[in-house]
Amino acid sequence: MFRPKRYVVELSASVALYIFLLFIANVILFEVHPTGPYLFALSMMPMLGAVAMAWAILRGLHRMDELQRRIQFDAIAISFLGTALITFGWGFGEVAGLPPLRAFAVWPIMGSLWFVSAIFASRKYR
Repeated sequence: MFRPKRYVVELSASVALYIFLLFIANVILFEVHPTGPYLFALSMMPMLGAVAMAWAILRGLHRMDELQRRIQFDAIAISFLGTALITFGWGFGEVAGLPPLRAFAVWPIMGSLWFVSAIFASRKYR
């Protein structure tokens, strides 16, 4: 059974873990200046929080009833397609002088579109 409060707690904890690990990794990076495998391990450290976020989202999706899953499916499909169109369009725009789109921009685009799409998809089923 989906409990929004439980989902918010799990997701918030994983986001807090991500932010904490990102902060610690950046402090160590700028203070110690590691090299080689230590640099790689340190740069990957925040991914533990990102994996925890993915796990919290999947747990939330698996706890939803059929209607909630349908709303999320619609929202995720729209965000996937919207992100594809935006990034493809940006790629073509780079030929015309737009700055390169970094991979770090893809998740915020997809997450924002997912959030907005979920609002519109939930209104569809009222």
